[in-house]
Amino acid sequence: MPGNDGDGGFATHVRVPARGLCPVPEKLPPGITLDLLSVVADAVTTPFEAIRRAGLGADDVAVFVGAGGVGGFGVQIAAAMGAAVVAIDVDRSRLDMAAQHGAALTLDASSANEKELKSAVRSFVKESGRKGIGLKIFETSGTPTGQITAFGLLDHGGYLAVVGFTPKKVELRLSNLMAFDATARGNWGCPPEQYPAALALVLEGKVVLGPYVERHPLDDAPAVLEAVARHDIRKRVILVPDHEGPQ
Repeated sequence: MPGNDGDGGFATHVRVPARGLCPVPEKLPPGITLDLLSVVADAVTTPFEAIRRAGLGADDVAVFVGAGGVGGFGVQIAAAMGAAVVAIDVDRSRLDMAAQHGAALTLDASSANEKELKSAVRSFVKESGRKGIGLKIFETSGTPTGQITAFGLLDHGGYLAVVGFTPKKVELRLSNLMAFDATARGNWGCPPEQYPAALALVLEGKVVLGPYVERHPLDDAPAVLEAVARHDIRKRVILVPDHEGPQ
C-alpha cells in the first residue's frame, strides 16, 4: 500500500507491482471517473472483504456500527447482497445517507443506550423475517465506543467483523464469544483477486461513490489533511494531481 508499506502515498506517479492492480473498463458508466474509482481500492474493498468473509446473504441481518466512509459503503454492499441492513451512528446526516442507500433501519447511538439499541435491533430482526442464524455485525466506526457497542450486540451464533481501527484499548468480556458460540474476526484490506467483484458493484450502480467523497487538488494536501484531522471534512477525500508533466 503506497504511503503505508512504502513511499508514494502523495506522489503524482508511483510504480506498483502488477499483481496488485485491477483492470478497469476504458469506457466507464456516466458519472463515474477514474479518480473516483480510487476510493474502491480501500474504502469499498475493505468492507467488501469483511462481508465476504462473514458469508453474508439474503437470509441475514447485517448491522453496521459506524456509517461513515467505510461503513457507508458497507451498508450499500450488504444491501446489494440482499441482507436486511441496520446502520448505527451518532451523526444524523450519516444515518440519513445510509437510509437513502440501503439501510432499512437507522439508530442514533447518541440518544440511545446499549440496552435500547439491542432491543431495537432484536425487534427489527423479528420483523425482517430473515432466517439466518445470528447477527452479522460490522464494526466500522473505528472508535472505542463503537467497538464496545458492536461487541455488546453479539447474540447466539453471531458474527463480529472488526473493520474499523483505533489505537485506544477497550475492555470487553471475551467470554461472550464462548457463551454465544459467536465469532469475531478482523481484516486488513482485501486480496487483489477480489477487486473485480467489488468494482463490478460500483460499475453496475449497486454501490454509489459520489455522495460519499469530495475532490481536492493534490497541491492542497497539507491543508486538506489538517482539515480532516480537525474533522472539518466528513467525506472521503480524493486528491487529484495536476495532469501536467510526465504521464
